[in-house]
Amino acid sequence: MTGVPSETAGPLRLGRLMDGYLSTQLLFLAARLGVADELAAGPRSADHLAAAVGVPVGPLTRVLRGLAADQVLDELPDGRFGLTATGAWLRSDVPGSMRELALVRGELYFDAAAGLPAAVPGGDTAFERVYGRRFFDHLDATPAHEQVFAAAMAGRADREAADLVDAYDFGGIRHLVDVGGGYGVLVGAVLRATPGLTATLVDRPAVVEPARERLAAAGLADRSTVVAGDFFAALPAGADAYVLSRVLHDWSDEEAGRILATCRKAVPSGARLLVAEALLPERARDQPAAIRMDLTMLMLFGAARERTEAEYRELLADAGFTVTAVHRTASPVGLGLVEARG
Repeated sequence: MTGVPSETAGPLRLGRLMDGYLSTQLLFLAARLGVADELAAGPRSADHLAAAVGVPVGPLTRVLRGLAADQVLDELPDGRFGLTATGAWLRSDVPGSMRELALVRGELYFDAAAGLPAAVPGGDTAFERVYGRRFFDHLDATPAHEQVFAAAMAGRADREAADLVDAYDFGGIRHLVDVGGGYGVLVGAVLRATPGLTATLVDRPAVVEPARERLAAAGLADRSTVVAGDFFAALPAGADAYVLSRVLHDWSDEEAGRILATCRKAVPSGARLLVAEALLPERARDQPAAIRMDLTMLMLFGAARERTEAEYRELLADAGFTVTAVHRTASPVGLGLVEARG
C-alpha cells in the first residue's frame, strides 16, 4: 500500500478483507491439488503444473497468479512459479505443515462460516445451522472430515508442542496423562524431551489407533499407552500430572467445568493439572491470532470460546484446583500453560 493516497487506502484495505473468501478457496485448491509438493524441487511452468496435477492450464494459471498476488507463490520473470517462504508451509512433507489446515478451513469451516450471519442474531451455532448437528457428532458420522480435521490438529500441535516444551520443565514428572491428546504430537514431544517419563493418552476411539501408530513410529511405544475414553465420564487415576492441551476452548463454561470435574476426580491431591490454551489479550489488536481462534470457536461451537487468564483461574478454582503458575510461550497465537494443583 506504499504510495497509495490516504483517502483511498481505507477502501483498498477493506476491499482486500472482503476478498478473503477468494484467498481461502485459492489456498484450499492449492492444498487439494498438491501444488506446493509439485514445486518443492523448484520453480515450474504453469504447463508443467497443470499436467502434473491434472487440470486445464488456463484456469490453473489464473489461480497461480492469484496465489502470487497473495505472496504464497513467486511469479518469476520467465513465467514460472515457485514457492515463497509462506507457500512452503503448504508442503505435506514439512514439520508443522499447514496443508491440512488449508483443507479443513477451505471446506468444513468455510461452509460453516456461511451460517454466521444468521446464527449470531439468533444466538445459536453457525456450524449446527449448516450441518444440522454438533461438530464432534458430525466428525463421528463423517470419516473424511474426521480424518482431515485430525490431521489439521496434528499439524497445529507440531508447531505448538515445541513452544510448550521450551516454556515448561516436565522433569520430575513420572507419569503424564494427556487428556484429549489427539494423534499424540504433544505427548510425543514431551516424552522425547523428558527421559524416564511415561505417558497415557486418552481420546475418542477414532484417533486411538493413529495415535498409537504415531508413537510407535517415533520409538515411544514402550513408554506410552493409548486408550479410548470420555473426559466427561472418567479418566485414568493416580498419575502425578495431567495435561489438557487445546481441549477446554472447545466447550462452554458449563461443559468445561464438567471436564475439569472429571479431572479433579482422577488427579491425586498435590498432583499437577496443566492447561495449555491461547490466552485472550485485553485488547484484540495485541493478539489478533487468538481473536481469530475465538471466532472459530464461535462458528463451530457457539458458546465455546477462548478465555483470558483470569477466566481460566476462575474455571479451575470452581473445579477445586489452585493455580500455582502461568507460563507464557513464544507461540504467535498467545499460547500459555496454566499450572494448577489438585
